[in-house]
Amino acid sequence: LARAQRRRRLAANARERRRMLGLNVAFDQLRSVIPNLESDKKLSKSETLQMAQIYIATLSELLH
Repeated sequence: LARAQRRRRLAANARERRRMLGLNVAFDQLRSVIPNLESDKKLSKSETLQMAQIYIATLSELLH
């Protein structure tokens, strides 16, 4: 039983690592299209989402 639990835990950990890798790739892609005045500093995930929101709102205003 303990061996099966360990195997399930290892599989779950591997799935979580893949999920986080995919999420981090998506954040990197988002960072690459957001204008950033401090381009030498990598934006945090929170900063990336905030900047994306501002950028989208700005683009939306330009269209209307």
